[in-house]
Parts: sequence; structure tokens; C-alpha cells
Amino acid sequence: MNVKFTFDQAAVGRRGYTMNEVHRTIKELFSIHDFPCTAEGDALSFKDKGHGDDFAAMWEIIMALLRSDWFMDCAASCVWQDEDGEEDVLVQAGKVRGAS
Repeated sequence: MNVKFTFDQAAVGRRGYTMNEVHRTIKELFSIHDFPCTAEGDALSFKDKGHGDDFAAMWEIIMALLRSDWFMDCAASCVWQDEDGEEDVLVQAGKVRGAS
């Protein structure tokens, strides 16, 4: 399992943040559970550790981010990938928020 994030630099700037601050925040959330950052740069990617509770812990972080206005404003993509394929979580979250 892994999750990959990209961010809209203009949106980040409008919020008064820098990309470094956004990346640091995301990395800190995943580091709490010792999930390794496997890609840095334009995209941040985090991988599971192969433990039984990784799925729940990763989704706890993702759900917290999806409830956060700053994340929804700044994120360009949030792609979940596992053995069943991949899903753009941001698109699904937008559908849920739009239906509310």
C-alpha cells in the first residue's frame, strides 16, 4: 500500500504557506507511525511497513487530512494504491463534500 500527494503551488501560496511547510506537515503526520517517505519533490509518497494495522493507520491520517480545509484547498491529488489498483481519494472526497 502507498499513498501519493501532489499540491497546487498557487493554492498553497494563496493560503500563505510554502511548499516546504506543506510537505513538512504531511511528513510529520506519517512519521508519527513511522511510515517511510518513498518519494519527495513535486510529489510525496508514503509506503506501508507491512504491519497488520498499517491500513487503518494510513487511512486515519488520510481522513484527518480530508477533513482539513487547508488540505482540500491545497491538494492537487491524493492517490491511494494497493493490490486492488489505485484510486484518486481527492476526487471521491470532492464528490462526498459536494453531496453534503
